[in-house]
Amino acid sequence: MILAFDIGNTHIVTGIYNENGKLLTNFRMATENNTTEDQLFSCIKNISDFNNINLKDVKDIIISSVVPNINVIFEYLCKKYFNITPIIVNLDLKLPFTFAKHLNSNGFGADRIINIVKAMDLYGNRNFVTFDFGTASTYEVLEKGVYIGGGILPGINMSINALFGNTAKLPKVEFQKPSSILGRDTVEQIQAGIFFGYVGQIREIIRRVKEILPDVLVIATGGLGANISMELSEIDVYLPNLATDGLFELYKMNRKI
Repeated sequence: MILAFDIGNTHIVTGIYNENGKLLTNFRMATENNTTEDQLFSCIKNISDFNNINLKDVKDIIISSVVPNINVIFEYLCKKYFNITPIIVNLDLKLPFTFAKHLNSNGFGADRIINIVKAMDLYGNRNFVTFDFGTASTYEVLEKGVYIGGGILPGINMSINALFGNTAKLPKVEFQKPSSILGRDTVEQIQAGIFFGYVGQIREIIRRVKEILPDVLVIATGGLGANISMELSEIDVYLPNLATDGLFELYKMNRKI
C-alpha cells in the first residue's frame, strides 16, 4: 500500500492506495503546527483500523506540503512508525509537464504540482485549467503539456476572516452556501456577498483564460469546489480527489525500482 499526504494550511488530506492505484480510504485531519508524530500515527491508525486496513502493508509514502514547518514531523512519523524515507513533492522530481520558458518556477507549490499531474494523467496534452478551492485558491493553465501561467487568490473562508478582522461590528460567520443573493440579515448578507462575489471572480477568470485558449477544459477540486462547481456551468468537471490521486501518479513516476 501507498500512503499519500496532502498537507494544506487548514487540513491534511490522507489517501491510502493499493499498489494498483485504487483508493482504499481517504480522510482529513486538522493542520496543527504543534502536533507530534505520535498523535498523527494514532489518528491514522484509528481510522485505518476502522476501515480494516493494516498499516503494516504500507510500502511507501509520498508527501505534498505547503506548510514547511510541519514537514519534519511527518518525516519523523514515516521513519519511526513505517521505517520509510518518504518522497517529498518538489520540482526536482520527474514531472509530466514543463514550464513555458518565460516563467519563473521558483517557489511553485507542491499542491499545484500534484493537481497538474493527475489532470495530465486523465486528459493528456489537452488544454486545461485546474481550480483548487482551498484556504487560498489557485488556478493553473496548461497548453499541450506546458504550464503557461496561473494565479492565486484568497479562499472564501479567508475572505470571511478578512472582513471580520478589519471591521468593528461585522460578525465572524461560518460559510454556508446562501439560498439567495438577497440576504435577510447581516450573516446571510455576508455569506451572499462573499459567495456570489467569489463565483463572479471565477467566472471572469475562466472567461479570460478562454480568450487565450478557447478549447480549454475547466477542472475544479478542493473543499469548496463542489459548491462552486454547482453554481458555475463554466466548470466542466469536479474531481474531489484530484490532489491525492495526483500524489499516487507522481509516486508511480518517481518510485524506487
